[in-house]
Amino acid sequence: MTDRKVLVPLDNEPLSVQTIKSLIALKKNLTAPLTLLHVLDMNRFSCRGLAEKGIKEIKEHARSEATKFIAEQQGRFAAAGMEVTTLVKVGSARETICELADSGEYALLVVGKHVDSDMRRLVFGPISNYIIHHAKCPVLIV
Repeated sequence: MTDRKVLVPLDNEPLSVQTIKSLIALKKNLTAPLTLLHVLDMNRFSCRGLAEKGIKEIKEHARSEATKFIAEQQGRFAAAGMEVTTLVKVGSARETICELADSGEYALLVVGKHVDSDMRRLVFGPISNYIIHHAKCPVLIV
């Protein structure tokens, strides 16, 4: 298991910040290398009536922002003294995450959770819920 990595999908939501904080708090217990993943769904940028040149510029900007985002997250880990690798993939987030997690390269998939303080129960977003139920590799919920 030590030669396989831990996959950590992140997006631009507050939940990702909590996931990062949880992993940093667990850093003494993490022996496998971490890979931070951001999935960019380019289908969100398709629009009828918009010139192809405009769509191309929007997609290029989205790629640039995705790369910047994942580098910033890598910086959070570096500030805590942790080395991580990063990936930016294009595709459907839930399908891309599951395919990558089940590729055999990863021993564990880490997914964040929302905590509803009034109800004291776990609430998962639609992508996290899909991943938890469809990924074949072990999933750690933080």
